[in-house]
Amino acid sequence: MLVRFDKQERLYKAVKLVRPVHLNVSRTVEKMLEGAGITVAERAVLELICEAPSTVPEAARRLSMKRQFVQRIAAGLISKGLLERKPNPEHRRAYFCAPSPAGRDLFTVIHQRELEMLHAVLGDINQTEVVVALRVMTRIDQAFEALARQAGEAAPPPA
Repeated sequence: MLVRFDKQERLYKAVKLVRPVHLNVSRTVEKMLEGAGITVAERAVLELICEAPSTVPEAARRLSMKRQFVQRIAAGLISKGLLERKPNPEHRRAYFCAPSPAGRDLFTVIHQRELEMLHAVLGDINQTEVVVALRVMTRIDQAFEALARQAGEAAPPPA
């Protein structure tokens, strides 16, 4: 029997995989972080800040997280000596978060361990497959980010 290729149905299946993939990756990263002294959420913020120092509101936007949540995470990383506050010449209260030397060193160790694990379990995926997957996931993320923004704009104001 000939089965017709339904692009939308296959795309739906790809989107449907996002949640279990996210949960399984989070569980694995959480296990890998044991003994590192940081949580999965702290790891995400630390990675972002190691890539480019930013303010908490900028980091929250880039991570698609609530500003208050990222603020708590950043404050915790600052208290652990993994992030530092840097002055922001454009805004007195919205300081820049930058990695401390200890924070950068910790993230480097964590990231290297993750790369080694990825090579061990997914090393058979070729470069073309990775490029296509990145392109598709980026498009999905952009589309749903736009839809979420539209839904937020259409939401009635709080009473």
